[in-house]
Amino acid sequence: MSAELEDYFTMADVNLTLDLRLDIREVTSHRIRKYGFGDGYEVIAADGVNTRMTEYAVTTEPIRAGGTQTQFQNRLDRVCKGDYFLTTLTPFSTEQRRYRLKDSTYERRIMPASGAMEFSFTLIEAHAYA
Repeated sequence: MSAELEDYFTMADVNLTLDLRLDIREVTSHRIRKYGFGDGYEVIAADGVNTRMTEYAVTTEPIRAGGTQTQFQNRLDRVCKGDYFLTTLTPFSTEQRRYRLKDSTYERRIMPASGAMEFSFTLIEAHAYA
């Protein structure tokens, strides 16, 4: 994490650098409504104007023991309370976009031998366009 991230910490969006592992999983779904008529026939319709939901399952590279772990966890905690990430998820996007944590949840794995930690979470794109 760079020192300039502290400047963004007071803004509504949290500017975050992610050191990603080998893969990110992308899952895209659409919000729909189903109307059943009792005879087995269903009508399916889009639920809203922008129905596309894109989620990314992310695991960070191990973060070595020290202040960087605490800073990263503090930023995750802040995002869990309603703020957004600003980040670029290459190769899915080449531009910086807004994301939030799915279910306001993240997982932390501690590696006792090195004292390093890795974090896993699912990001939901704040403004996915169809």
